[in-house]
Amino acid sequence: MDAQYLYSFLLALILSLLLIPVLIKHSAWLHLVDNPTGNARKIHSSAMPRSGGLGIILAASAALLYILPLNASLFSFILACLVIIGFGLLDDVVELKPIQKLGGQALGVGIAMAGGMVITDMPLLGGCPGWLCHGLTFVFVLGVINGVNFSDGMDGLAAGTTLMALLLIFILAVGSDNTQVAAIALAISAALMGFLRFNTHPASIFMGDAGSQFLGFVVAWLAITVSQAETSPMTTLMPLLILGIPVMDILQVVPVRINKKLPLPGPDKEHFHHQIAKLGFYQYEVVAIIYMLQALLLGTAYLLRYASDVVVFEFYAVYVIAILGVLYWANVSGWRVRDWQEDDHHDRRNRLLRRVSVVHPYSGKFFGMVVSVILAAAAILSDAMPTSLVYAGLLWAAVLLCIKLFSRNQWPLALGRLATYTVIILLMYGVTASVHSTLYNGLLDGGLLVFSLLLLVAMRTTRREYFWLTTQDLLVLFFIVILVPQLPFELGGDLPTGTLIFRTCVLLYACEYVLARGDQARERMTSTAIIALFLIGVHL
Repeated sequence: MDAQYLYSFLLALILSLLLIPVLIKHSAWLHLVDNPTGNARKIHSSAMPRSGGLGIILAASAALLYILPLNASLFSFILACLVIIGFGLLDDVVELKPIQKLGGQALGVGIAMAGGMVITDMPLLGGCPGWLCHGLTFVFVLGVINGVNFSDGMDGLAAGTTLMALLLIFILAVGSDNTQVAAIALAISAALMGFLRFNTHPASIFMGDAGSQFLGFVVAWLAITVSQAETSPMTTLMPLLILGIPVMDILQVVPVRINKKLPLPGPDKEHFHHQIAKLGFYQYEVVAIIYMLQALLLGTAYLLRYASDVVVFEFYAVYVIAILGVLYWANVSGWRVRDWQEDDHHDRRNRLLRRVSVVHPYSGKFFGMVVSVILAAAAILSDAMPTSLVYAGLLWAAVLLCIKLFSRNQWPLALGRLATYTVIILLMYGVTASVHSTLYNGLLDGGLLVFSLLLLVAMRTTRREYFWLTTQDLLVLFFIVILVPQLPFELGGDLPTGTLIFRTCVLLYACEYVLARGDQARERMTSTAIIALFLIGVHL
């Protein structure tokens, strides 16, 4: 099962990266466009695709079809997801009334509860009557769905915080041998990583209500399932810590809505992220602040996973009171962090970095050449790659070559991504499994670290918006480089998981930067990738 985790992760990530651009292009045809005209609560100024949720769902579903066998629990989960996604899509297209939206959510939650998603122990009290357990589960899951939906008001916010929660759930599930929960959490995490590439500020696509409600339901279902299993020694309040941010949002916004006599499921600008933004923070700073608060909460959740319910409840109560107390004090006192406009800030930052823009005309060729050399060397050094995988790689190289030779037009970006991504993943697996020398591995990883820093500089000095690292990318890389090596399993015996994913991600980012530089750069990159793939044939 360990290797299947990696295959599922990579499949969902690649599919997400390929599907999202297609959905951006065809969002109008799908009637999934968010038009801010006449809506004062919208913070974007032009029409935006909101079909990203479909990309997340389709990518994760394809990966899970590959790895998970169907059972009664999974069937009810899938059926509930379909109901929630269906009502979410209706809301995206025709904008349902709040009561209709809530009714669809309630139906989905009811189906999942009938399939076994129930909080079996009353936190702080132990066992509880069936009716009380079901009522608590219903209210909690419904609240989380709407909490995540409410948080989808800034670029990367809902996706990033949900990604963090899913990765913690994955670690907890692996530790308790719950392979079903682990597989679902990892596949959706990978799809979210691909989505974040396009949802970073300034975003080019939104996930829509279908995506945000789906994520809210899934993370609630997974948190309850992993913590409420009969064999789980975890605190029964683990779901509260994992989902603490959306729960806190509900706790602070519901009284405001009651006071203003607004419908509870309806939209407004009183949510947690809005309150932080009122203090003068830029949008990406608000997202970063909430990421840090989420990291603190999830880190504590992991440390307190076996603690008593009383200790966990006391921590969460102090956490919520402290954060909301600071926000209340800041609003009452009129404290603000700044008064200048966001656009002026970005202009100053870009002018400073562009003083070294002499690197721009040559950066595409330089990074393309370095990636090509690394791939060729990796192919030659991959002598421990299984023979079946070598033949599969050669067959794939032949297919790509035929497409390239008989194609009359320039390769589209999506096809260039498919070719280069698959080559990078295969060859990084091969070289990581084959090279065991500490010296050679140190040189490779050290070189890739320097390479990634140069790539970061190039991304920030360009005068055109090709591709650059953002807060969301740093979040993704943090989890990949720092968190993944701590996971309690290895792939393929002595194959280091963290090293493999670090190398792969650095080259994928570099490849993406080169592919975005235009048709000629794309042709060179794909051609050299195919040639590098053919080089693995020297090991036959």
